[in-house]
Amino acid sequence: MEIIGLLLAPVVLISFIWLLVRAFKKSAAWGLWVLLGPLLIVVLASLLIQLDSIISILLISLVAFIPPISFAYKCWEEAQKPFLTYIISSVLSLLLSVSTLASLGNDTLTSLISQAQQGIINEQDAAQRMRRLIQQMENTASLTAQEKLTMRTAQNIIKQVEMNLSRDPEYYSRESVEEYEQDIAAREAQRKKEEAQKKLQEKLNQRTIKEKIPAPKKPRTFPEIKKSEIRKYIGSTIIIMTTQGLKHQGKLTGFDEDGYNIIFEKERKTGKLQFKMHMSAIKKVYLYIDE
Repeated sequence: MEIIGLLLAPVVLISFIWLLVRAFKKSAAWGLWVLLGPLLIVVLASLLIQLDSIISILLISLVAFIPPISFAYKCWEEAQKPFLTYIISSVLSLLLSVSTLASLGNDTLTSLISQAQQGIINEQDAAQRMRRLIQQMENTASLTAQEKLTMRTAQNIIKQVEMNLSRDPEYYSRESVEEYEQDIAAREAQRKKEEAQKKLQEKLNQRTIKEKIPAPKKPRTFPEIKKSEIRKYIGSTIIIMTTQGLKHQGKLTGFDEDGYNIIFEKERKTGKLQFKMHMSAIKKVYLYIDE
């Protein structure tokens, strides 16, 4: 059927142009009548006839043949061959179109949209039938502004149905809206429960990590002792920083006879060792305090 329609389309066009050339050769008035007459008649008929059925569309299509028929009636000798070719191919194309529309039954995008919105038919069934209709309409030559608007509305319904099915494959298979809402509520509660468990587990994991990682120890600080007051700390453990940058730690035991050298002890595996250090070699002295 579609192949025959595609073959007839160029025949209709060529025969109409042939008829139009014969009309203009006869006179400019006849040429303009054959060219613009069908359009004018279709517009007037559309205003008088409601386009809500196949019969009304068929009637409007038939009245569009009035200008070519009138020209052929008045000028049969000039119009005979192009007119017969045009009228036969046009009628065959029209019958094929009507047959295609009839095979779709009473389905129109407008009626399907209305039935889906009123809940007369299931939205999933409506979407499938709309998809077939849109395919048929896209295969036709041109669409009116109203048809394009209706097609857009139908495509939105199809998109919504597909979204509902992608979220829930059983969206249209439940018996009631209440059952669907209960199912959605149960899924939402399960989702919130899983999220709460996930957050709790994350907190536990973070706490475990914190417990495993020891807190960084702050560096110990020791109070500094003035060199002039070092005698006050005989018997205490001190830390000595020399002018050469060396560090010594030991117990201050006293001074030598001259009083210029301090004497301190260091613990060794072999026992205690005593050391002497001149006061001029000492840069800073700190008091060691046990934790």
